[in-house]
Amino acid sequence: MNPMIRDGRLPGGARRLDPPWVRSRPIEAVALGLMACGLGLASLALTLIPQRIAQRPASDGVILLRLDAGGQLRLWNQPVAPLELAAVLKRLAAQRPDLRLRLVSDPQVPWGAVQQLMARLESSPLPLELQLP
Repeated sequence: MNPMIRDGRLPGGARRLDPPWVRSRPIEAVALGLMACGLGLASLALTLIPQRIAQRPASDGVILLRLDAGGQLRLWNQPVAPLELAAVLKRLAAQRPDLRLRLVSDPQVPWGAVQQLMARLESSPLPLELQLP
């Protein structure tokens, strides 16, 4: 402790003002620690739960093919060129014949573009499902 400070008073008679966390009791520190842990767990859950939900179709044998508003195709959230798509799907069908292909399009994609892609995917060895937005 500083020898200039006696009985909580500074030289000249002014009182020393400690921040609230210095004056707190142990129970308040434990409560604050539990609250911080709870907030950490809640944020972790809010991060992991959507990821698990997004990965569920892959474990159920569904391959998600997304068509965004710009016309880009994404397979397992990775961009894929339309010319490479047929070869990738054939390779996947050879590995696991029980897989299904699910086409998910953004609401902004015109229906004509979805129909054109569906026509190209008809020759795919995987059964095709359409998930409407």
